[in-house]
Amino acid sequence: MDSEIKEEIPVHEEFILCCGVETQVLKCGPWTDLFNDQSANRPKLLIFVITGNPGFSAAYVPFVKALYSSVNKRFPVWVISHAGHALAPKDKKILTTSDDPNAQEVKDIYGLCGQVEHKLAFLRTHVPKEMKLVLIGHSIGCYISLQILKLAPELPLTFYYGTVDAWCPKEYYEDMKKDFPEGDIRLCEKKIPHAFVLGFHQEMADMVADWLKDDLSKYKY
Repeated sequence: MDSEIKEEIPVHEEFILCCGVETQVLKCGPWTDLFNDQSANRPKLLIFVITGNPGFSAAYVPFVKALYSSVNKRFPVWVISHAGHALAPKDKKILTTSDDPNAQEVKDIYGLCGQVEHKLAFLRTHVPKEMKLVLIGHSIGCYISLQILKLAPELPLTFYYGTVDAWCPKEYYEDMKKDFPEGDIRLCEKKIPHAFVLGFHQEMADMVADWLKDDLSKYKY
């Protein structure tokens, strides 16, 4: 399965200037410019992955490929590096736009609050407002996603906790269930480790696609 995914699904790499910092974005799917693509085939929904630490997008390539395949290649899946965690090769062009508000530097861009602003700045500049957005956060990327979703508290904010995860012990799951008994809060039954991208990307992709299938069925090209 993995070898088929690697052969069939290309990944488009971009380095952009976001908040004054080089930022790597990897994109699965044929869509690279959502603003200028006005064709009937432009997707109505984007799946956006925010990494854990270290924020190397490349580590998530097997997962985003598997997820893109699991949603039947209908929606683009993008993953963004953390500010300062990926540098462009010397021969790689760094993309900017003439009206890019993200060229302005953010105070403490490499701190936690700065990393949240970094992701928000990217979304404001590169994702049209009318496009539906699915945020997937891993590890510290979950915290960043929650800060972003504070802007849209009506969104349904799914939590998936591991049972063999020293970074996020089972007590966190129990506390969350107690505080939000009506929330969609799940406990892993497959003993998937915290660093799922190192060997369990297909299992996670299949689960995520299954969680999303009802919502994704509402959207077509």
